[in-house]
Amino acid sequence: MLSQTELTTSQPPGVAATALPGQAATVSQSKRLLFVDNLRILLICGVLVVHLNNTYGSGGSWMYRDPATPDLFTRAFLWCLEQILIAFLMGLFFLLAGYFTPGSYDRKGGGAFVRDRLIRLGIPWLVYSLLLQPLVLYIAKGLPGSFWSFYPTYFHQVDSIADGPIWFVELLLFFSLVYAAWRWLTSHRTQTTASTGKLPGSLAICGFICALGLVTFVVRIWCQAQYYQPGPFNVPLDYLPQFISLYVVGIVASGRNWFFTLTPRMGRDWSLIALLATLIAGPVFGGVIPGIESAGWFSWLAFGGALWDSLMVVGVGIGLLVLFRQRWNHQGRVAKGLAASVYTVYLIHPVVLVGFAYAFHVVALYPLLKWGIAVLITIPLCFLISGVIRRIPLVKRVL
Repeated sequence: MLSQTELTTSQPPGVAATALPGQAATVSQSKRLLFVDNLRILLICGVLVVHLNNTYGSGGSWMYRDPATPDLFTRAFLWCLEQILIAFLMGLFFLLAGYFTPGSYDRKGGGAFVRDRLIRLGIPWLVYSLLLQPLVLYIAKGLPGSFWSFYPTYFHQVDSIADGPIWFVELLLFFSLVYAAWRWLTSHRTQTTASTGKLPGSLAICGFICALGLVTFVVRIWCQAQYYQPGPFNVPLDYLPQFISLYVVGIVASGRNWFFTLTPRMGRDWSLIALLATLIAGPVFGGVIPGIESAGWFSWLAFGGALWDSLMVVGVGIGLLVLFRQRWNHQGRVAKGLAASVYTVYLIHPVVLVGFAYAFHVVALYPLLKWGIAVLITIPLCFLISGVIRRIPLVKRVL
């Protein structure tokens, strides 16, 4: 999903033939889907905003919180913003990852595909888990003594080395290996080239939303999970149905070039639906946790929250894909550099965000103002540091 080179890059077979008017030239001149690259930039910025929300008062789960006590308005604003963002951010990342998985497998073959995933996902997973995550917790705990004296205690304080937001990388690696196994088991079947497939109609999309909402509801009852409640390897079980289904939808969409056949009307209609759902139901279902504490997870409120999440990821996903394809299917030098750093930003952002917040905690400011300053400083800083890291010899081979 995030890796610049193979996880989101290549032009699927038949793209040029199915591009919308005015796009064919752009697509044929580049092997990259520039509107997808640009969308990934927006999504990773959203991830950083969510974690900064946790830092300054939203009440979500994060490794460091600013010691200042936020007022009611700050908590409410950051909480609502966070619930809207987490409803679709990571699900769309898995959608994009699934979309480019078949093309990568077809180009490389099974063995090279698995080897590439182990390098691009497995190595960063190990480096983050063994080095970066301990560093983040060391900073978050106030720099207690030397880092190397703190380091051994880290492994006694966590359930597994897969702690922090690295869960996404390990889950994507697992999905990739499952896909490779499925392709190997079905290798006797005749592989067909990508072609334009019929887009699902409104009834089919609504059915998908309802089915995903129902499955999510059942899973949340089973695990009695709060939002982003970590399960084994820190994977958020309450959103796992969304991640799995969006990854599979991405694979199907790749074979049918749905990213290029989504119509402007679909983008407009589903964007409007998502907006109305946010304005009308968002204050209720986006802040579903307080109500569930009294109503329980087996309740209409919990089901409404699961259904709202499903509606948001579908509506926002369709709207953003169409919007970026129509308006931002081009890149200048800056956007190209930002897109190349998205994966690295995901890996290093906990160190940058926690390090900045810890240094900034001594400044006495209104919490919402501190949040705004942190957003404006840390997002560019993450991209700048990522650009430097990617210049290190051999690192670019992985990132």
